[in-house]
Amino acid sequence: MTGDASTDGPAALSDAPAARTSLRLSGEAISGVSAALLLILMFAAKWFEAAGAGDALATRSSLTSSQNAWQALTLLRWLMLLTALVAIGAVVLRITQRAHGTPTDLSPIVMTLGSLTALLLAYRVLINLPSAGTVLDQKLGAFLGLLCAIGIAFGGYESRRHARKSSRTVVQRSRS
Repeated sequence: MTGDASTDGPAALSDAPAARTSLRLSGEAISGVSAALLLILMFAAKWFEAAGAGDALATRSSLTSSQNAWQALTLLRWLMLLTALVAIGAVVLRITQRAHGTPTDLSPIVMTLGSLTALLLAYRVLINLPSAGTVLDQKLGAFLGLLCAIGIAFGGYESRRHARKSSRTVVQRSRS
């Protein structure tokens, strides 16, 4: 106790949950917005430029087509979809559970899925392109998608960090 009226007493304790909720919501908001953007980018943006189907050794002057993430990343697309849906679901769950009881904490799952997705996307976009024989280069959508996956992981991390910090604060207050 510091003796300061603004930080001690019942008023400070009643304002603490609102502060924790807004801080926690910011991490979830980062992951939720990143997930929504990732879903849009998966289908709307071009991720890779591929050579024509008939000539695997085609050059840039030959017939090429662009592919989005759903078309190019046949296995990774399912993890990306799951990650985005879980991150959006965590935000929806948090909003619907605000008024009652202890909220369900999905931040470890969001952080883990976001990190795994970001690592695999980094490998697929930066190191080992899908269908290396036909994919010529990456498009802007691939890099933006990678940033969105990193945003999901970061948002999950921030949400988890604030949850741990607030639980330590509650434990310390109950001991004093």
